[in-house]
Amino acid sequence: MNIVIVEDEIKIRNGLSRLLSSYGEHDVIAKAKNGKEGLEAIITLHPDLVFTDIKMPEMDGLQMLEEIKNRQIKCHSVILTGYAEFDYAKRAITCGADDYLLKPITVDAVDGVLKSISAKISAEATRIDADPASYIRAIVSGALENNDENIGKAERIFELSKGYELCFLRGYSTRGCFDKTTVMEKFKEYKGLYVSEDNKDLFMLYDKSTGKYSSDEEIVHMLDRRIDVVDCLKDSVWYVASLSSLKELKDIALQSDKKFLYGEMLDTRIVIEGNTDIVYTDYKYSKDTEKEIEKILVNNDEEGWQKWSEGFAKGFIGKAYDPYSVRIAYQTLAGFILQLAIKIWPDKGRQLRELDTVEKISRAKLLSEIKGCLDEAAAVVFAGEATRDDIHNYTILKAIAYIRENYANKISQEEVANYLSITPEYLSTLFHREMNKNFSAFVNEFRVSHAKRLLTGSNLKIYEIAEQVGFTDTKYFNRVFKDIEGVSPKEFRER
Repeated sequence: MNIVIVEDEIKIRNGLSRLLSSYGEHDVIAKAKNGKEGLEAIITLHPDLVFTDIKMPEMDGLQMLEEIKNRQIKCHSVILTGYAEFDYAKRAITCGADDYLLKPITVDAVDGVLKSISAKISAEATRIDADPASYIRAIVSGALENNDENIGKAERIFELSKGYELCFLRGYSTRGCFDKTTVMEKFKEYKGLYVSEDNKDLFMLYDKSTGKYSSDEEIVHMLDRRIDVVDCLKDSVWYVASLSSLKELKDIALQSDKKFLYGEMLDTRIVIEGNTDIVYTDYKYSKDTEKEIEKILVNNDEEGWQKWSEGFAKGFIGKAYDPYSVRIAYQTLAGFILQLAIKIWPDKGRQLRELDTVEKISRAKLLSEIKGCLDEAAAVVFAGEATRDDIHNYTILKAIAYIRENYANKISQEEVANYLSITPEYLSTLFHREMNKNFSAFVNEFRVSHAKRLLTGSNLKIYEIAEQVGFTDTKYFNRVFKDIEGVSPKEFRER
């Protein structure tokens, strides 16, 4: 099923998304933080199922469901609610909601809801008036139970004779340009055609046992002739495989998700299952890559990022790397950028958490899409330069990040210099030049700033606060605090 999540709490939104995506046959195609964003996603993408919270800013979940009902948009919906909002859940059912989940949401509850909705979609798909497109959608989404009875109905809908042999074609376009009417005009004698609501996915089935094309090769040649001359097929990639039964359709469709990346990396538009002897090797991830992009991001070098990103992606083209290892490499880099932002630019870190780049990369089908996800994360770091620290030296930023992480421990100028692979003398010079103070003065000021928060926001004793911010000697802590603030820690607290 294609699913949209509408929830204003980021932890619930991302947690539910990861849980739903783990099922394999379900795709979270959009996430929204309020009803207004959710409605736009639903109108555009036409999902099978919507999970929505009730109380949200701008437009709440009930208003969104009522608008969906008024617009006669067909999709199933599940309400996310707490015990205190149970009356709202009842009202939501009257707005067309299928079910509700009580917070905190459990895995078993989600599993039960998914099975219930899948059964409903399956029943809808197998109506007497269902067409081949409905069956393809229901089978590849996992909504239709893959049993003999349902497959028998599908075979009758597809008008397949005994002993049939199918060729499965799936096209994917990042531009979302597949036009069903054009495809129906340009392709003939297919047994089934389904174009997704966002026009990115196209599924076709040909019967090789009775149709014009008797082999996968003939069908591939036919497809190859059309890709570059039909406008809506340009820039698309394809996967072709044989099926001996419609029972195999769901598994082969899931497999095709993984094959598009193979095709783009090998610089081919059409991937044919079982027609390659290529031996794939794992991409060897290097920590040196992290150092390279860290320098680019900290120095706010947008042009440098563009050159690096293009070069990094091009390095995979024509290489027989296992796509899984390439995806993991990009996810690792996305995680590194997030952790770097959290250390140096906390506001950017919060934005990146909400962006959830690692999850986006897991859903991307093409290398170009994966690259775009990482570029989007970098753009968050580059945006709003006025909010970044007014420090330009890359090494000093790394030093400050180290101090932020370790200020509560005993740290020295020598230790930080060693971490940065520079001499203590050079580190001292940089601090004087960039910060207009020496290393120990900066560390003491950093520790005192944290001590002030503890003095006003906790009941800890002064010697306990001293220890928590990295001072082993309370008398020395009192002296340093008074030198910086003009009053003793006790006086500061009383004031």
